[in-house]
Amino acid sequence: MKHDIIKTDDYLLVVDESEIKGWYYDAYINKVKHSGGAEYGESIITRNIIAHLPLNGSPILEGVDLLPPLGDNVQKLVREHFELDKELNNPSSFKSGYNKAKEKYKYTEEDMRKAWNTAYIDAMSIDEETYKPLFFEDFIQSLSQPKMPIGFERELVNIMGKGEPITERNSQGHIQWVGTYIFN
Repeated sequence: MKHDIIKTDDYLLVVDESEIKGWYYDAYINKVKHSGGAEYGESIITRNIIAHLPLNGSPILEGVDLLPPLGDNVQKLVREHFELDKELNNPSSFKSGYNKAKEKYKYTEEDMRKAWNTAYIDAMSIDEETYKPLFFEDFIQSLSQPKMPIGFERELVNIMGKGEPITERNSQGHIQWVGTYIFN
């Protein structure tokens, strides 16, 4: 089951057009609000929030399901590689997961630092008067910024012939959706 994601400064949101009973998204001002506030209804473009992921230290919206943290879907990787290992009669699921991570992250920060420093020294030798250095710390921070998803595919389990969305409780006891983010 696919859902579009809306990004605000503070949240990633999944919304629907059901009746608003708590937290809602006001598309006119691109903000999250609560229906108990005096400002409810200031825009005709409001949607009920059915799931969210707080960004930038924003608070959890009580009573609204959570989306999983951004990053690799570790649970999915474990399931995929465990199944693959079972087929191959290989008891080493950890090893195949480790090797999969090595494939994705080929270069370490130290490798990046060596490349950057070499380029910096070379650039400085060209024209010191007009060159404005960009330091490694500035550059590496930009690489660590996560890409934002455009959608979320909920994982379904077959219960009596019907696909039901899977949820779980996170370590704080909040209901969290299980699935995969969709990126552009």
